[in-house]
Amino acid sequence: MELMNLKVGTSARADVADHQIRLRFFDRDVIIRSDSPAYIDLFARMYSRFQLDAETAANPSSAAFAIWTRPDNPWGEPVLDLNGEIWPLEPEHTGQGYIYDSILGAIVAGVRSHFLIHAGVVSWWGRGVILAGDSGHGKTTLVLELVRRGFKFLSDEMAALNRAERRVDPFPRCLRVQPGSLDLAGWPAANGSIPEWYGKLLLDIETLQPNSLGVPAAISHIIMLKDPAAPPESSLIKPGQELCILVNRLDEALLTDVKQVEGVSRVGPDVVRGYPAIRCRAIQRMSVLARIEALCRQHGVLILDISKRLETRPAFDTPARLLPLTKSQTVVELLRQFQGGHKSALLQEEFGGSSPRLFLELAGLIGQAQCHKLCVGSLHQAADLICSLIQ
Repeated sequence: MELMNLKVGTSARADVADHQIRLRFFDRDVIIRSDSPAYIDLFARMYSRFQLDAETAANPSSAAFAIWTRPDNPWGEPVLDLNGEIWPLEPEHTGQGYIYDSILGAIVAGVRSHFLIHAGVVSWWGRGVILAGDSGHGKTTLVLELVRRGFKFLSDEMAALNRAERRVDPFPRCLRVQPGSLDLAGWPAANGSIPEWYGKLLLDIETLQPNSLGVPAAISHIIMLKDPAAPPESSLIKPGQELCILVNRLDEALLTDVKQVEGVSRVGPDVVRGYPAIRCRAIQRMSVLARIEALCRQHGVLILDISKRLETRPAFDTPARLLPLTKSQTVVELLRQFQGGHKSALLQEEFGGSSPRLFLELAGLIGQAQCHKLCVGSLHQAADLICSLIQ
């Protein structure tokens, strides 16, 4: 049977779904099923504060996902069901990291009620502070340090900007913390008793700091974390925009086809976060992504994530500095961290695929916020700067 992208009416027979969990992500309810408890246990640990009981009415925007690993499932081989799209699971894809990334990406892409931005969020007396930046720039560690100083925790993962209420809502996923981050933020004794997943500690913020979970807050301050050693944007030569497309598998045939796409240059393979990736530069990014996505479908390749620039990791060995940032610069930076990408239902269905419309609404949403760039350095110095700005 050809499984790639097969649309089916139901996810699978109920009698093989031994384990399941229901979660609510703002306007989107999801149910995740599996014949293996390990995957469900992972989502239960990571999203315990998102769980629904069986009696709760579903939101209109709902989705179903399933992980089938036993040979007695309806397809006769391990598969991942992403809301009706069926993808075979090769042995190297049955790890929890691949499953988690695939399902979470599909969930987030379906949310329309909020702009979901990769960022940490804290609040101080009802004023929300968004800390956005590339991976490795210390968002989680800085969030923990600010919570230790009395700020309320909303998220270390996602800034959820509520379009209707014009505020930032909590996204209280379980913390995923580098072991050294707890030491830096003043909780060294907590390391020994906390479970790890892919090299990071998993813990609920309330077990670390009781009564620290915050409530919806005004979008008061937006702070973009930057590497002070990175060259200024104006000094970069940009023959197109840098793209990094993470996929579940990659071969020379797909790379050859991508090289033929008009407006694409410097195509090459890479490995990012343990996944194969296509690196390229693209003029007219949205149309190029649509063509590359179509090619991936033809080759039976699943796109896991898309980032828009090569990430650099700062050394944190220079003094932290806080600089003003214009609203337009801030919106551009936030859209770099926008979750859901070109497949986002918010972009495609609410805004008809128009990036300018997306830009304009986000600009209006953060219109009253103070915007800054934080050149990261010493953790305590960076936290001091933020406290002097907010308190």
